[in-house]
Amino acid sequence: MTYLGPVKFENGRIVLPDGANLPASDAPLEAIEVGGDILLSASNLDRAQMERVRQATADSIADHRKTLDGLAK
Repeated sequence: MTYLGPVKFENGRIVLPDGANLPASDAPLEAIEVGGDILLSASNLDRAQMERVRQATADSIADHRKTLDGLAK
């Protein structure tokens, strides 16, 4: 995983940071919303793949938050 940096919303569009070296492609990115978080994927996903990615991401986020809560105690 590579952290690309913060994104901005400008005029209803998501703008990635200048240093985000995404692969050159005319293919659109897939956007998946997971509990208020947005995941962008460069691959074309069918509905079953998107659901697996969504579930894995939701599980990972929940586990991470649980770990952070445990560390905060």
